[in-house]
This record gives sequence, structure tokens and C-alpha cells, in this order.
Amino acid sequence: MIGSIRGGYLELTGIEYRGKRTACRLVIFDKDGTLINFTATWVPLIRKRATFLLKVLGRNGELEAFLLKSWGIDPANGKIDPRGPCPVSPRSDEIVIGTMALYQHGYPWDESKQWVAQAFDEADADGDWREKVVPVKGIQTFLSRLRKDGLYTALATSDERKDTEAILQNLGMDGLFDIILCAGEVTPPKPHPNTILTICQKLNVPPHETVMVGDTVTDMLMGEKAGVALTVGILEGGVTPREDLEKVADIVVESIQELKFY
Repeated sequence: MIGSIRGGYLELTGIEYRGKRTACRLVIFDKDGTLINFTATWVPLIRKRATFLLKVLGRNGELEAFLLKSWGIDPANGKIDPRGPCPVSPRSDEIVIGTMALYQHGYPWDESKQWVAQAFDEADADGDWREKVVPVKGIQTFLSRLRKDGLYTALATSDERKDTEAILQNLGMDGLFDIILCAGEVTPPKPHPNTILTICQKLNVPPHETVMVGDTVTDMLMGEKAGVALTVGILEGGVTPREDLEKVADIVVESIQELKFY
């Protein structure tokens, strides 16, 4: 049943957008680009990882540009390729990508992987970057309202659990999700529907009573494959153009504030 009995009447719960209502009991969110600003959070950290790696190698310039391009970042302007690895790849994949970039420049594979992993660890530990994460405007209030209205909320991210929990805690959102699934905890990863199906199973909510909210084509495809009631593409904090999201999402909104729940 999508709703609750109050005063002898059934109160339905769901999402409303431009007068159209979709009943649901569970809303699943992506993290990066959906809850937090993707570019402001990740581009500075990825540049720092490249800097640490080049320091180990005693290199700069051309190799740095090649590394950034390999991760899907334009070295000149910092723009992110929305269909590149950066918006969707877990940290472990990014290490492999960096390793391949070094291998293509003549470095041994096994040593390259050690150097890249070391650079990632050192860069991530250099200052608490998690405290500088920029949330999407009003997201804490939005999530609190959903839970107050009786909807389940879940988080499905390709980020590491340690970083995810630290970011949520720093933003005051650590108690706003009924379940959180992170990189490596469900296989296959996005866009395979297993992440959504696992969340639905744990919360005892079928996919057709679930809404998926994300900022990438991958998020939308995962929702479609899982058979959710509605897929919602968010533009505000992400890097995917509207025209790309409109091809795969049921609805696309500039801001999460445009969504109304009843």
C-alpha cells in the first residue's frame, strides 16, 4: 500500500511535478552531482592526485594533461566529460585508469599501480577535503521533509563508504537515509539494476513504488532497468547536459526544489 491510514482515510504518498503525480514509498538518490556539487568537489581533488603522482615520478606538464584527460577532465578549463569515467567510476577504477595512462607512457604496470594508489592515498589524506564539499542548495531540508512525510530514502553511490559517511556527517545528512550502498557493495555496479533491487529488497518496497533521482545517464538507465515508477534527472549539481538526460529520464529538472512530494 502506497500511503497510510489516518482518521479512517488513506493518505497517499508520492512525487508531484507540474501537476502530475506518481505514487511512491521510496526515493533513491545518487550522491555526487545530486546531493553535492560534482565539479566543486571532485575536480580539485583529482588535480591534487595528479600533482602527487607527478611528484613521485619527477614529471609534469604533458603527462599531467594526459592523466587528467584519461580521467575525463579537460586540463585547460577543468570541464568534466559527462560520459567519461569521472562522473561514474569508483575510486578503484580511477586507479586502474591512472595506471594505464602511466603504462602507455612506458612505465611498468605493477609499479605504476603502486604509484597511482599511493598518490591517491596521500592526496586524499592531505587536508580534510570532505569538509569543503558543496551541497546542493536546500538538500538537507528536502531530505528531512521526505522522511517526515513517511517516505523511505536511500543512497546509491559509486564512492567509497569511508568518504561517503564522512561527507554526509560533515553536511549534517548522516541520519537522513534508511539505507546506503557504496562502491563494491553490490555487483554488478551501475547501470546494472542490482543496486536498486537490493535496496528495494532490504526495505521491502517493490521497484514500481520507487523513484530514482540522479544526475547521470547511468543513474537513469539503472532506474529504467530496475523498473522504477519514475526516473528524475537533476541538472543543478551535475555535469550531464539536459539534452542527454532527457533521452533517458522520465523528467529532468534544474533543481531538486522543483520536486514536490505529497
